[in-house]
Amino acid sequence: MHTVLIVDDEKIERKGIRRLVEREDSECRIVEAANGREAAELLEEENVDILLTDIRMPHMSGMELAERAAGCSGATQTIIFSGLQDFEYARTAIEYGVKDYILKPVDPAEFSRAYGRVRRNLHRREEEHRNRDQMSKFLNQYFLTRFITEGKTAVAEEAGAHVDLTGWENIRYAVFIECENRFFEKYEEEFERAVTEELGERIYCLNLNMTQSLLLICMEPEDPVKTAESLLACLRRQFSQEFYMAVSSRIGAWRDIPDVYRKLDSLMEEKFYRTGRHIFCEDPENPGKAAVEEGQLMGMLEKDIRNRDMYHLEEHFERVIRKYSESTEFPSMYVKFVFSNIVKLLWEASAIMKGDNLNEVVDQIYGCHTIEAVVQVTRKQVDEYLQFIGQDKGSYRFKAEVTKDYVLHHYGEDINLDVLAKRLFLSAGYLSMIFKKETGENLNQFIKNVRLEKAAEQLTGTDLTVGEICSRVGFANMSYFSKCFRRQYGVTPDAYRKQEKKDQDV
Repeated sequence: MHTVLIVDDEKIERKGIRRLVEREDSECRIVEAANGREAAELLEEENVDILLTDIRMPHMSGMELAERAAGCSGATQTIIFSGLQDFEYARTAIEYGVKDYILKPVDPAEFSRAYGRVRRNLHRREEEHRNRDQMSKFLNQYFLTRFITEGKTAVAEEAGAHVDLTGWENIRYAVFIECENRFFEKYEEEFERAVTEELGERIYCLNLNMTQSLLLICMEPEDPVKTAESLLACLRRQFSQEFYMAVSSRIGAWRDIPDVYRKLDSLMEEKFYRTGRHIFCEDPENPGKAAVEEGQLMGMLEKDIRNRDMYHLEEHFERVIRKYSESTEFPSMYVKFVFSNIVKLLWEASAIMKGDNLNEVVDQIYGCHTIEAVVQVTRKQVDEYLQFIGQDKGSYRFKAEVTKDYVLHHYGEDINLDVLAKRLFLSAGYLSMIFKKETGENLNQFIKNVRLEKAAEQLTGTDLTVGEICSRVGFANMSYFSKCFRRQYGVTPDAYRKQEKKDQDV
């Protein structure tokens, strides 16, 4: 809604101008002033879009007021009304940003033409402002996504030539969000609106692929976990989907963002073990993060052993060591019981180990006099088990390669991770984890990158329409495809095709 300020020392004149404005612009907001001084005060207080002022008034002339308006806001569109004797004088007001001048008595047709011109100027200026905002938003998303995934300072240096990095300096924490069923492809815009309504405008929303999004938040919340809980409840209500969130600790400098992202991506793997939780915290000191209960930690370790998950077994074993080494609240006999159970789990999961020797190892543990000695005996068993399953490590690599090959040959289809995982006798979550550990790349990100690369090939190698290519490479949503392509290559699919053909012609 535009704000229109009418200034004239004659009340009847103001009333007449108001009627003309209301006839031309029924949705505008109109304020009035009886002299230049009142109008100057309103200009300081209000965001005036259109100034309609007489040239001769007490305290301050219309010329002075136009100059004041230009100083307050370069966007204000000014029309001056003048008598015949001031007509030439009014024509010089162009240097003060006056867009038009109208002789008194005001002719309604002339007023309509002048008012129409300033409204078109406003609309054009607003459109330019929206385009600049959209371009700024796109460039920030483009460079932040590249910086996060590539982790190279050269990307940030390149970004500095196109975006204001002071915005990056205000980033204080991050929330990594996962949701299956291609959620961010289907509901990208709706998701961004919901997040903005809940958290405000001071965020960067980076939808990384069809199942993952990263929020970079430029504010200092009292409790990031409570903020995440509130957002989770909001998203559940609006979309009736299951969401998982990993919340970072405070980000001190924007240069740390790639490391923060990698930590959150790794932290999200806890949902594979702790199926009852939906929010995970990077900072173990964060008061909003519930401590890992003993049963949960041992359950995670047991799952690692059962799945021959050498990637997490060492990590969770170290967590068990810290838990019992750094606390004096556990009786020594209980600690020995815990570590002997770990050894039993290892032996039960290994077909080549004999039960007779297990008793000897357990006796060694119960004969130890220090926690260090207990850990030493148990660690030897863990190392032997890791060596045992390490002989099968190629199978992890094989499963990752089979997955890559399947994607490369079926990228145009609706790739269902559950179906793909069952082909390899794995769960979807475990397949994603294996793929990430073996290739260093997120599986959903890999799928998206393959599709975009194939799209780029077809844009330059075929005459198919962008819509046809979008469908052929496996994107169900044209808008989402265009945004992903632009974030990956910096231009729209159409612009990429024109640019590449131009380069080929040269």
